[in-house]
Amino acid sequence: MIRYCTAAVAAFALAASGPALAQERSVQASITVIGRGHTETPPDRFTVSAEIEGRGASQVLALRALADAQSKVSDVAKLEGLDKVSFTTGSPALRPTFSPSCGGSGYDRDTDDCPIVGYVASMSLTLEASPIARAGDALSLISERGARNASVQAFTLADVSQQEILAQRAAFEDARRQAQALATASDQRIVRLVRLQDPSAGQYPPAELLAMHRVDEVVVTGARVRPTVSLDVAPPPVRTEARVLVTFEIE
Repeated sequence: MIRYCTAAVAAFALAASGPALAQERSVQASITVIGRGHTETPPDRFTVSAEIEGRGASQVLALRALADAQSKVSDVAKLEGLDKVSFTTGSPALRPTFSPSCGGSGYDRDTDDCPIVGYVASMSLTLEASPIARAGDALSLISERGARNASVQAFTLADVSQQEILAQRAAFEDARRQAQALATASDQRIVRLVRLQDPSAGQYPPAELLAMHRVDEVVVTGARVRPTVSLDVAPPPVRTEARVLVTFEIE
């Protein structure tokens, strides 16, 4: 009786441990690494930002002066050699102006002794165009046309799809090198690719959001213009980076 019970217990233990052992054996060893890669490409598009304003004794006159200033600045689209031009603007603003004797505080101006003497209408604008060789001339001409605080904000690529592919390829090769080094150090070998993922994929905006920010290009007609002062620019290359999360099975 005792032998039977012992055998039964042993058989039950073996049966119970069977699935666990099978599951344990089915788990494959793997290596997970994050690869990084990048590519550098000369930019082919630039962005210039500036501010314009119009002043007048009344709100209407100030707004009219702003419209005239905008028309003069828009003439930059006719810059000789400029291509694929697009203009965007910020929200216009209109504010009253007071006599300098009123002081700088808004509280000092809220009296009958400090009347409004005029108005200022202002607006920011952004010019995007190519090629980059005309970035300096665009800055010069937009300032010559009356814009204030003009600056070249960025040098970019009109299409980064090919650069993204090259950067991702470099990132995958970096991941493979890391995994191979770890496998060699642990006396293992890489069998196959198990998982490949972009760790930052969830951070990309949806296509619908990108479409909302698309800007129509300005069609240039009429004679081309030149700035009084020509400026040369030599921007650094655009760096496109990529990361990939990779898991390799090893044995």
